[in-house]
Amino acid sequence: MSKRLEGFREEFPYAIAESMKFCNAARSREFQVEAIQRLEILKTRASALKTEIVANKDENLANLLLSVENMLQAVISELKMWVAFKDEDPSAAWTDLVGAQSAASTAMRAHKIAANLDAYIDRLHALEHLLFPPQLFFSSGIIIKRSTCSICGHEYGDCGHVKGKAYMGQMCGRIIKECDLSEISVVSNPANKHCRVISTNDGKVTRDFMTWRLIDEQVTKNSDVDDFKKVLMSNTK
Repeated sequence: MSKRLEGFREEFPYAIAESMKFCNAARSREFQVEAIQRLEILKTRASALKTEIVANKDENLANLLLSVENMLQAVISELKMWVAFKDEDPSAAWTDLVGAQSAASTAMRAHKIAANLDAYIDRLHALEHLLFPPQLFFSSGIIIKRSTCSICGHEYGDCGHVKGKAYMGQMCGRIIKECDLSEISVVSNPANKHCRVISTNDGKVTRDFMTWRLIDEQVTKNSDVDDFKKVLMSNTK
């Protein structure tokens, strides 16, 4: 195990550095896809190593590999964003960018090995404002009645685990089991950037908020209902 882990730790930074060469608009799509595939294979190996380390109850190494998994996922998601732009799918590109931001933030919280990611996260936020039009977001206010801990399954708050902290290779989350919805607001700085306005209507035509292309109104209505449901689900996790 120690030799495999050391070999992985030597390979990992090289793989990240090589893949970052393709994190821009000028690189050809095929090279970006190949980089995604290489990193996904490496991430699978990291997950397998983490499973073995968890079995040996080494929490520090398990959390280190959790951080590595998320660093790999951040670059994978950024590469997917560039590919999505080339496929003329800015909505998918937005989802991938937000995924990269989330993964990088999780990596930093999981272990000190990712303590130097501030510059990368700043870069992702800069790309958000350079590549995409200003977005409008939904935010739901809820009153939580019952929730459980994702680590132990007990009532959250009674078990001692803290949301957003790593435990033996897992990030602790608060699972909402029962809640009341108090409000839905449109905000510019949301907790969840996936909950965004999809379309806009000026009273005459309906446009895709991202591309500004005209879209079918019936499709928009159905999509808005689905998006509203996603807002509720996303804000209750």
